[in-house]
Amino acid sequence: MPDLSRHSRSTLLVAALLLSNPAAALERYRLSAPEEVLELLTQYLPDPEQSFADDDESARLGLVRRLREATRALLATEGYFSPQVTLEAGTPPVLKVDPGVRTRVTAVDIRFSGDLAEKAVFQPDAERFKRRWGLKVDEAFREQEWADAKERLLQRAQARYFAAARLTDSLADIDPEHATAALTLRLDSGPAYRLGPLQIEGLQDYKPWLIERFNPLRVGEDYSLEGLQALQAALQATPYFSYVEVSADPSAAQDDVLPVRVVVQEAKPKRFSTGLGYSTNTGGRLDAGWRDANWLSRAWLLNANLRLEQRQRAAVADVFLPPDAAGRRNSFGAIAESSHISGLSIRRQAIGVASATRQGDIERRLGLSLQGETSQSDGAERSHKQALALDWQWTRRKVDNVLNPRDGHSLSVRLSAASRYVLSDADFVRSWARVAWWHPFGRRDILNLRAEAGYTVAKSRLDVPQEFLFRTGGAQSVRGYDYLSLGVRDGQAIVGGRYLSTATVEYTHWLTASAWGMAGFVDVGDAGDHLSGLRARVGSGLGARWRSPAGPLALDLAYGWQERRLRAHLSIALAF
Repeated sequence: MPDLSRHSRSTLLVAALLLSNPAAALERYRLSAPEEVLELLTQYLPDPEQSFADDDESARLGLVRRLREATRALLATEGYFSPQVTLEAGTPPVLKVDPGVRTRVTAVDIRFSGDLAEKAVFQPDAERFKRRWGLKVDEAFREQEWADAKERLLQRAQARYFAAARLTDSLADIDPEHATAALTLRLDSGPAYRLGPLQIEGLQDYKPWLIERFNPLRVGEDYSLEGLQALQAALQATPYFSYVEVSADPSAAQDDVLPVRVVVQEAKPKRFSTGLGYSTNTGGRLDAGWRDANWLSRAWLLNANLRLEQRQRAAVADVFLPPDAAGRRNSFGAIAESSHISGLSIRRQAIGVASATRQGDIERRLGLSLQGETSQSDGAERSHKQALALDWQWTRRKVDNVLNPRDGHSLSVRLSAASRYVLSDADFVRSWARVAWWHPFGRRDILNLRAEAGYTVAKSRLDVPQEFLFRTGGAQSVRGYDYLSLGVRDGQAIVGGRYLSTATVEYTHWLTASAWGMAGFVDVGDAGDHLSGLRARVGSGLGARWRSPAGPLALDLAYGWQERRLRAHLSIALAF
């Protein structure tokens, strides 16, 4: 019986020998083979249109032999073990290939040893491994599928419990005469491991407790590769480390306890950054930022940013503490900002504290902020408002790619409340929700649907800060209208109302092998002080897309049907 591994080793070797002898004696040849193997043969055999010398009969015969050997070896990788390969005389000669009957799998014998076979608790795992075996009876045999199936079986065994699993024997017994393949595998799972303590290397400025705060693993739990990857991803997502490697070596195990090795390289804690930008919402932008990941030598993350835009300016400082024992990420910060948009000038200062948690796809945040606001509509008097607001946010994101989603959905809900009995000028409850959905069509087309709604319960909007009211319009909301130009008219300005409703349908087509795409969209929405006063402000248009590192960059040309005006909008297109 042919040894499949011998075919595997010889295939590219023989093809390489052919290609390395361009002076072999054959004028030209023509390849004649069935469609199912023609592409394989033309990829690896010498170019049929290539000219060769014709002055050495022994070289000519040698090339013929090598052509036949290479053809048979190539066909064996696809499961054809009894081909007929002939070189018919002519001008040019014809290499005629009849691949014969393709070999099919007639038997699969998979057996296990180690804890996977010896302990009854793992019997379901053993049965599942067999059911998910990738090359089943009656399927066509291909060498690559055989190799892939073995690799997947080993990976599945090593992914949970059995870190030391290994294949002890594998055989594809090929019968060329009957075109059958009998597959045999033996897998030794070794022991079922439990996780031991972390063994941390590379720390200098930080203490081991910092890594433990991000550690989802618990000593004594069952080993899983997914758990190690989760710890590595959590540490890589922090600003503390520039390199992280998490591994578990079975050779270091004590009985069935497997220590977890964590190797890190600390990142430089302090960084200053600057940037320039532009959006049609707020105009040109200059950013300056300062980050200190080890503020006060306590592993506190300080983020300070100054942003100067044509229509608004802001200075922000936030401090994020490492997660506590329960996984909560506490923070505190302050902001001072001013803006003049749609005839409304706002100056706002706020301080606040917050606590955030994340479990899988779900993020929760609870915060408390004290803010004061001075606002003035063009041609009107200034007004001063204050609120101590309790804020709760809940977000679920389940998408295939956070920055460039093609498939999935997101849902965000936010509630804010204040009382005039507690450092606030008015009683109010603000509710807001947004949902977005992505669905792929083929490999390059995406349908995106999104909608948002908001309602602020209050006797009047007059004593409620603009932060807790609603305006809309502009990029990422209702395109075809100026930024925050849809709301309540107050003299010469547009101010926030108590109601909001928007919806978008967008279809994007990405060009072949390109970071560029094009989109068509329809937006509809409005904001106002009374539900009965909301109108369907419609904007529609076309846009260009570019996959930037920060998400799809969008340049849209939209027509606002109520204003009968065409506007351009430039933004990062991602909208959660």
